[in-house]
Amino acid sequence: MHDSFTDTGSKSVHAVVVDPPTGPSEALVVLVPGLGLLKYALPTAHALARRGLSTRLLDLPGFGLPTPDSTRPNIHAIGLMTAAWVRQQAVGRPVVIIGHSTGSQAALTGALAAQEFHDDLALVMAGPTFVPAQRRWPRLLLATLTAYRDDTLRQLRPSEIARGWHGVPEILLSGLDDAVDQRLPRLRVPLHLTSGEHDSFAPAAWLTRLAAVAGASPWVRTTTLPGSHNNLYTHPDAVADVIAVTREALASGRQEPAA
Repeated sequence: MHDSFTDTGSKSVHAVVVDPPTGPSEALVVLVPGLGLLKYALPTAHALARRGLSTRLLDLPGFGLPTPDSTRPNIHAIGLMTAAWVRQQAVGRPVVIIGHSTGSQAALTGALAAQEFHDDLALVMAGPTFVPAQRRWPRLLLATLTAYRDDTLRQLRPSEIARGWHGVPEILLSGLDDAVDQRLPRLRVPLHLTSGEHDSFAPAAWLTRLAAVAGASPWVRTTTLPGSHNNLYTHPDAVADVIAVTREALASGRQEPAA
């Protein structure tokens, strides 16, 4: 594991590089964490390495650095910078973009942009936010009481929280203003939707709704996993298996109805 810095033309993007022991894989997993927080996503990156897949954990907007400045703390700015990173770093490589929580909203923005120039692309939306009713504070706060029931404070890095104290609320507000169910019909690449069985931010009915509107995607699947909202930390192998299945579907050009 090491750090990389990519000049996208307007900004430098920091990423955590996690490759298999045998070296970089042909396919590349681009991981966009929720609220710009990196630590909780690292176990999934290492689980992917054990499955022979390279991961780049993007530090957007940059809370992993002493002075965050990769992009604005906004889901769409993060998504567009993700697409710019893919354009620079993933030429000729199959790419699976996975975003978690608000990162899934950013990843959707990134995939919608990247599908215009990158042919070998798929998207995984893990714990996708926000259910329409939760775009209002009372219902969101109510769901928060149970969304993290299987999670642990060990997944948080105090330095990231300290650097993101002003940016995290901005990312959250931009996510609340977004409606992924209205944007997904424009997606033309394979899509895998997943969440933890106890994730009250992304219940099974919400995944079903998102799968139903993704009519232009050639391959759509929904998978419920163990855990609650942050199962990238608590159940990394299960999440990595979802990503690996998506990579296999991309490699085979498989097309099937939503499942």
